[in-house]
Amino acid sequence: MAPPEANQPQGALGDLRLVELPCLDPMPYFAAAMAGKVFADLGAEVIKVEPPRIGSAERRRGPFRDELPDPETGGLHLYLNTNKLGVTLELENSRGRDLLMKLMAGADILLNPNPPAINERLGIDWQAMLARFPNLIVVSLTFFGAESPYRDCRGGDLIATQMSVIGYETPTNQATDLPNEPPLKPAGRQADFLAGVTAASAAMAAVFHRKRTGKGQHVDVSQWLAMVSMARTAVGVYTHDKKGAPFYDKLFARQKTGLPWVYPCKDGWVSFSPTPERFWGGTKRAMGNPEWAESELFKTQFDRASNADAVEAGLLGWLAEHTKEEVFERAQAEHVPCFPVYSPAEVANNKQYRARGYFVVQDHPAAKAVRMPGAPYVLDRTPWQIRRGAPRLGEHNREIFAGRLKLPEPELKALAADQVI
Repeated sequence: MAPPEANQPQGALGDLRLVELPCLDPMPYFAAAMAGKVFADLGAEVIKVEPPRIGSAERRRGPFRDELPDPETGGLHLYLNTNKLGVTLELENSRGRDLLMKLMAGADILLNPNPPAINERLGIDWQAMLARFPNLIVVSLTFFGAESPYRDCRGGDLIATQMSVIGYETPTNQATDLPNEPPLKPAGRQADFLAGVTAASAAMAAVFHRKRTGKGQHVDVSQWLAMVSMARTAVGVYTHDKKGAPFYDKLFARQKTGLPWVYPCKDGWVSFSPTPERFWGGTKRAMGNPEWAESELFKTQFDRASNADAVEAGLLGWLAEHTKEEVFERAQAEHVPCFPVYSPAEVANNKQYRARGYFVVQDHPAAKAVRMPGAPYVLDRTPWQIRRGAPRLGEHNREIFAGRLKLPEPELKALAADQVI
């Protein structure tokens, strides 16, 4: 059992121990780091294994403190690795793999983001790990699944976004010039992070299964299929609707066929849903009941859909005179779904997030005060909390290898000199 930090309540998952392996593939992949964070922030002990000298790929991603590249102060590293213990191991070295197996003897869950070919070459594939540790939960986080026909194919955030339909349907009902408006993708590495959260959820299901049966298992998480789960209505339309049905045709046309979801306004963009019957009256009131909106052309929802270009022209004229906050407040007051499209700086300074205390400040030895997103949920007795900041490279080598695995000092020095740790 992982002990709680001094004077802090034990987290909800304080009885779990995890080992998080580094991604040894040249393509950076952050899914395992995200999954490890989910567990660590709920109190589980997560030992993050990194390559000696260079560390994990997220250390090389900014933004950096004072804009100076430093593997200890990268924003992505500082966020993804909160509450983890950090050790270095050269897994290409047989001695490094021996030490990994000793670490695994006390682990409940292994998070492995490596392709099957690398795992099999190093003898750390899920079959080998379960044969050695039958009670272990081995989580494979790969692009297409460790047991998929595509198991040896290259993937990544961009590919998962396009293969999952998310890129094709982004932006929904906005494309007007298909040859020059290629499919898009969400910003950053969101497919990586979604795969990580999906893996954490699936691993917890395996934990509950082990409580009932006493058996470990392999949890096979595909980044591509994790993204498919976010396609929402598109999958249902494709699998259950008839060809020629309105939504089916709309899905495959991709081109703008009605009102968009996001509109330009005086100082940016807003998204709202003005034309359904239950929202149209509120939309008119929010706009000050303009004369054009009372036209017979817009009397019913069908009429508004048939004359969408005219509705859009009227809306854009009103929006051009108002800021996104004004539009948001007026629409919300009339119970019309609406949200402003915020920049990262606006999100960070949002008054609702401030009132909820969502962003937290963590004091890190190298990066100093770091402000980052806080609890994604609230638990009263076993709260989400940052107990320690992201580890410095190899910070816990002595604690784990000498203290826990009982390696003598001469051996520890020899392993460090040989760059095994």
